[in-house]
Amino acid sequence: MNLYQFTSYWKRVFRILFSFKKKVYVVCQPVHANLGDQAQLMCTLDWLKKNYPDYSVILLGTLVPTLHFGRLTLLFLNSISALFTLAVMKLKQGKDDVFIGHSGYFFVDHHPGYKAFMDMMRHFPNNKMIILPQTVNFYTPFIKQYVSQAFAKSKNVTLLCRDEVSYSNAQKMFPHTRLLLYPDIVTSLIGTRKYENRREGVLFCMRDDIEAFYKPEQIKELMNRFGNIRKEMIDTTLHGISNKEMADHRETLINKTIEKMATYRVVITDRYHGTIFSAIASTPVIVISSADHKLSSGVNWFPKDLYKGYIYYAKDLEEAYTFAQEVLHREGDVYNNPAYFKENYWDKLAEKIK
Repeated sequence: MNLYQFTSYWKRVFRILFSFKKKVYVVCQPVHANLGDQAQLMCTLDWLKKNYPDYSVILLGTLVPTLHFGRLTLLFLNSISALFTLAVMKLKQGKDDVFIGHSGYFFVDHHPGYKAFMDMMRHFPNNKMIILPQTVNFYTPFIKQYVSQAFAKSKNVTLLCRDEVSYSNAQKMFPHTRLLLYPDIVTSLIGTRKYENRREGVLFCMRDDIEAFYKPEQIKELMNRFGNIRKEMIDTTLHGISNKEMADHRETLINKTIEKMATYRVVITDRYHGTIFSAIASTPVIVISSADHKLSSGVNWFPKDLYKGYIYYAKDLEEAYTFAQEVLHREGDVYNNPAYFKENYWDKLAEKIK
């Protein structure tokens, strides 16, 4: 635990102990430098400010003090601080306190996030829990059964699923849980900003991890096909950014990336938040495959009549090149995407989950 983590930990404990407001806990918020995840947190905090104005918002992190498999309990290493925080939370527990599960790809076998959600459900069974849009993709029968049984015992949980595949998976696993099919919370920013600057060239927003479908040399070859026009490659994961710097400058770093996208005529990406950032910038975006269904399903959220000519899904790199040429040679583009997701989903969620 470094100095920043140590300080953050004790600030959190003191906020829980000495806050006399109702509390909303955000579970599993990101600390890493992935701008998509950080944008989810930024939008979540904005949504909480509007819908829970009288609450004290506490970022809880993973806080998984125990992991239960039947009667066997395995204590995590360094769990004393987590157990102490949990004790303080129980001491200050209020019936109106709310738990918010951070959005993401937590409902998959290898991610610890879903365990943190289940621990909060188990320790605070009478409090409302809202798990923001998740990709649900469990594959091991034992884990599916374990998670399914935990949800079956919880009556105050609402799980938002961010694509139809996840929603279908959740219906099978959690038949007694309130489920909502809901878009990523960062879509709430689409249509809320206008960029009037000059646009030119192609921006590649590409991931560099195990979820990448295409090899780096394939992407480089595609870039070279555009010749001498303005082009650049970025990622929504930043390197060399500390947790403290991200926490202190989250909004600035996110806005800087979106503003960059707003200076290009077209974006090619295999990042779902690269897609959403492009739509916030009102820049036409061509989505290429990643290693799972997250992107192909995510693109289906954008109504074709509202985003025709601005959101493309390319079945291969050749089609991506064809779409990009179409956009680059198109005249009269109007860079002004509608606020469809904000108006039809995020402005209405609080009422739906009362």
